[in-house]
Amino acid sequence: MQFPYFQFPVIGDPLIIELDAVLHVFISHGVAIGMVFMIVLAEYLGYKRKAEAWERLAWEAIKPTVIIITGIGAVTGVGIWFITAGLVPPAIGSMLRVFFWPWFIEWNVFFWEVVVILVYYFTWHRWQGARKASHVHLGFGYVALGSLSAFLITGILAFMLTSDGWPHNRSLWLAFFNPSFLSQLCWRLSIALAMGALFIILYISFFHDGAKAFRQQAVSYYAMILILPLIGMIATGWWWFDTIPPGFKAHAKPSILIWVFAENIRWFWVFHIGGGIILGLLILAALIRNVPAARVLIIPSTLVVLFAVAEYERVREFIRGPYLMPGYMYANEIMLTEHELFTKEGMLPNAYWFKRMAPTATLEQEGAFLFAQNCGTCHTIGGKNDIRDRFAGRTERGIYVILGRTEQMVPWMPPFSGTDEERSKMSHFLDQLVAHKLELEEPSRYPSAEQGGTD
Repeated sequence: MQFPYFQFPVIGDPLIIELDAVLHVFISHGVAIGMVFMIVLAEYLGYKRKAEAWERLAWEAIKPTVIIITGIGAVTGVGIWFITAGLVPPAIGSMLRVFFWPWFIEWNVFFWEVVVILVYYFTWHRWQGARKASHVHLGFGYVALGSLSAFLITGILAFMLTSDGWPHNRSLWLAFFNPSFLSQLCWRLSIALAMGALFIILYISFFHDGAKAFRQQAVSYYAMILILPLIGMIATGWWWFDTIPPGFKAHAKPSILIWVFAENIRWFWVFHIGGGIILGLLILAALIRNVPAARVLIIPSTLVVLFAVAEYERVREFIRGPYLMPGYMYANEIMLTEHELFTKEGMLPNAYWFKRMAPTATLEQEGAFLFAQNCGTCHTIGGKNDIRDRFAGRTERGIYVILGRTEQMVPWMPPFSGTDEERSKMSHFLDQLVAHKLELEEPSRYPSAEQGGTD
């Protein structure tokens, strides 16, 4: 079924989903797993060594961490569901049919994560003495729950890139434990620990007012921990890239260059090599216990890792084009079986909502609907990735020809779904749009049934 289409104004649907999702990854991985692990580790060191300085560091750091997790983290997590349900209902609906039970279990795990972190915080001063060991175990238990949540979500996210044989056998187990599952899980746990180590060093450098000698010791200790997940990020990232299909690997370079480095590829190498140097200098400064130098380097180092995480998520989402679910659904949320139906019978006759919302639609309204369903997932009108820029200077006939060859001209774009007559209607709409002959209420708003257009 083709749902009524809504597009987020100006920036488009993909970017608003990416912004919320990447922010949630920073918190769910870097804070909920990584930062909490570093805090519980500090509490453990204080307990085993009977060192009040470590205990004080852990207690001071846990309060803002809990606020971020239960506030921003929870809101962005729910926000992913809210945004995707409104912007991409066919996609999220199809994913739920495949992964209902893993998602159901993950929702329950998330609930217990919130309960455990709150109990961990509010029992900090009550569970002392003989109960201190239990409190430390509770903290590590929360980290285990966060890791379990990452385990469950990773199977779903990895499936969207390497669905393997699922379109044919429809096995949940093969879908979840797909070829890129284990490598992506190891990568996510690596970035969680790397971000956690950077966050705790950042906190010690700028916010912790402990003795100078202790701050030097703590920064050096967490820098040694940081080395392992950074190596893990490189190793598991390489392993993950090796598991994805060769056809998708070809999209990796344009996925990065289109995002940031399209103007000059040299900046790609400057950033990555420079980022590695900055991280190396941070670790060196921390190991020799030079806290002032670490304070200078920690912010750019943290930004480098956060950018690397965002870059990875961008690549993972982009390279599976033209699919959202390989072998089952295209990136524009049209299933492969629907594509065959629309090519034969047409999209408009099978558009339940559109026929009821615009029973006497004009030619432009039909063209706008066809554009929204075929291209609106990635392209806007007057906003990010403006469709008018893509067809500037083209004739209506030229647009018609391009629409019939989209997947051949740009391999990560899905094919046009509809009959030749509908392709002509969409070509006419785009031609009028490029020539600014349509009166739209605002950018990214399609002609409505009430508004109409020129016919």
